[in-house]
Amino acid sequence: MLTMRTRRRGFTLIELLVVIAIIGILAAMVFPVFARARESARKAVCLSNVKNIALAIQMYLADNNDTLPAREHSRDPVDFFFTNPGEHEEGCGEVDWEGWSKADGYASRANPYLRAPVVLDEYIKNREVWSCPSAKLITGATFIIPTQAWFNYLTAYQGQWGTALGFGPCDYSWPKGWGGQVTDSCLQQRGAVPATGGEGDAVHGAFVQSIMTTMSEMAEVKMAAIEDPVNCVVCGDGGPLSDHGSIGALAYPDVCCAECAGVAPWAWGWGGAAAGLTPCPTGEYCPECYENHAINSWWSADGFDVDAKRAATRHLGGSNIGWLDGHASWLPADRIFVKYRDGELTGVSNYCPAASREEYTELCGEPDPRMEFLW
Repeated sequence: MLTMRTRRRGFTLIELLVVIAIIGILAAMVFPVFARARESARKAVCLSNVKNIALAIQMYLADNNDTLPAREHSRDPVDFFFTNPGEHEEGCGEVDWEGWSKADGYASRANPYLRAPVVLDEYIKNREVWSCPSAKLITGATFIIPTQAWFNYLTAYQGQWGTALGFGPCDYSWPKGWGGQVTDSCLQQRGAVPATGGEGDAVHGAFVQSIMTTMSEMAEVKMAAIEDPVNCVVCGDGGPLSDHGSIGALAYPDVCCAECAGVAPWAWGWGGAAAGLTPCPTGEYCPECYENHAINSWWSADGFDVDAKRAATRHLGGSNIGWLDGHASWLPADRIFVKYRDGELTGVSNYCPAASREEYTELCGEPDPRMEFLW
């Protein structure tokens, strides 16, 4: 009787490698689609948050004679910040600028009850609205002032402020209740939230902010004084200083001082030192950014990295913006700069001169051909 032996055959090494290669190719095709879909969802959540803040500002205006929130007027705080408390290298009290000195600005931001999220809290009711799910840089409640006598508290404990981006409470004072488990961070010399994010988590329950407003920039401005509310920015994706309406922070929220970083030999980011070049023959613009701010990841000696520039935006190449008339929309970063250049976008300013080729040429002469500009 003959018996037949069944032969069992497995996959060859070549077949396995082919299958693995096919899976790898399919994964490479599918994963970016998933990542884009995930970011689209985050973008929609952020746009909803920005819309809610813009509507809250509309409600505030309706209750306050169509006037945006006030700045600090008490002379004691303003005079105090003119004395350069905390001995920050730039100082709090510098020369007047358009009728409003830096000391006025720092006094307003040191007052915890004039911060935009605090002013709008009764209209928004949900502090998580101030957080963008795609943000890499965050701000929040750093110096918690546990008393309504905020100025007396700051002066009493001046030597125990600690630092937040080097400014102390010039920029980061908040009322009690905004710091989670932190109720007296001046004395504890620590903050509820890392000043620029990325180096730790917020203290449990602490307020976190990654959507900025321009309310401090337009303090006490009346709606009637705004020529085009449809194109006036009141809130949107913001960077590590979320009370500042900077055009660079609006377009590239997770890059500190993008205006300064935009002027560089070879590519975005500072290559000037390595190239043996200076940003301007006179050295007059933004010297502090050269050392402290514009350290970014998308420049290389080989040239301008377009993909890295796009990756520096927050939402698929652009940002969510809330406008003074109450609507919100998404704009590509390049379009934000074009509208600003053409005077169609207001409410934000350019903190660093020479961010555009035209400005640089006016200040410093013809730029090095390897330089890249924001616009």
